[in-house]
Amino acid sequence: MLYILVMCPFMLPIGIGIIRFRDTCAEALVFFKERNITSKLEAYELLGQVNTKVFPSIVKGDRSKSVLFEACKLAASLNEMDDPSKMWKMVGDVWVEMLGYAASQCRGFDHAQQLEKGGELLTHVWLLMAHLGISEHFKINEGHGRVKLAVT
Repeated sequence: MLYILVMCPFMLPIGIGIIRFRDTCAEALVFFKERNITSKLEAYELLGQVNTKVFPSIVKGDRSKSVLFEACKLAASLNEMDDPSKMWKMVGDVWVEMLGYAASQCRGFDHAQQLEKGGELLTHVWLLMAHLGISEHFKINEGHGRVKLAVT
């Protein structure tokens, strides 16, 4: 999804995604620079120690659109789960929901353009949803004829 956001933003719903991405990157860079973080392991450990009890809007207002805090809060919630299979089930369910939503919000023209280049995962999800009849783009609610099978 991050790849799509950065490389093919036209495929995602119009909104605040790029602003959130930039603010989150900027906040992460400041966070790591202030603490002189040099490795991924240090970054992971430090983000795991973020106090998720106090909301960032209380500390810095609502100007930033970063989701770094929400990511830390989600990670803390997932780490608190006792059963790893339940955790991965939740992660998988969220990703499927995000993929389905993003795929259905993209215009058919943009999907067609991506198919010329081999297609993105989002486009393949969109096609699968259309094939299974779970896409709003292809639903026919009224006026469709019914086929009657006649056996002779």
